[in-house]
Amino acid sequence: MHAAFLLLTLVSLGALLAPPASAQAYRCNADGRVYYSERPCPGASTRLNAYGSRPISTPTPYSAPLPAAGKMQDHVKYLSPACASIAEAIRTAPTRGVRGDTIAGLRDEYQQKCQYEDLDARRQASQEKADQSREQLAQRDAVARDRRAVQLRADQCAAMRDVIGTKRAREAALNATEVAALRSLEQTYNERCIAQ
Repeated sequence: MHAAFLLLTLVSLGALLAPPASAQAYRCNADGRVYYSERPCPGASTRLNAYGSRPISTPTPYSAPLPAAGKMQDHVKYLSPACASIAEAIRTAPTRGVRGDTIAGLRDEYQQKCQYEDLDARRQASQEKADQSREQLAQRDAVARDRRAVQLRADQCAAMRDVIGTKRAREAALNATEVAALRSLEQTYNERCIAQ
């Protein structure tokens, strides 16, 4: 009997120490009620966890995102195709994952082959920018002049209209010369302020 009890104790202990079978738990939702199940839920399911041995996953190494390429500089369009190609290779190198020593080599090559061409291209780009600024200023000045001219004409027309109104109110008391002046003013007003 002592041996049978010992055997039963060992079997029970073995069952407790044995790894459990791999199982999963799911959190399900039906008609607004939440319940848990060992089987996948009908429709969409949410897996909570797994029991037992899990496969060992190797972590994915982190790689930093590549930086964005800077804006192409204005003077590049004035470079020869060979120098423009090197300049673009330098500009886009970080986005293509090119190593630093390779970029340094490209910069040295650009300095040797394109140094004077680069200076001339930058001068042309600067001249173009200055010309564009002058043109924009000239356009703004022309618009401002036009606005001032329109306002001046409006002010003159308003003044003539006031004088004509005043003279007409007392036209009966005007002499022949004053009436002729009124008619001349009315004609000028019609030509300048109504016909335009």
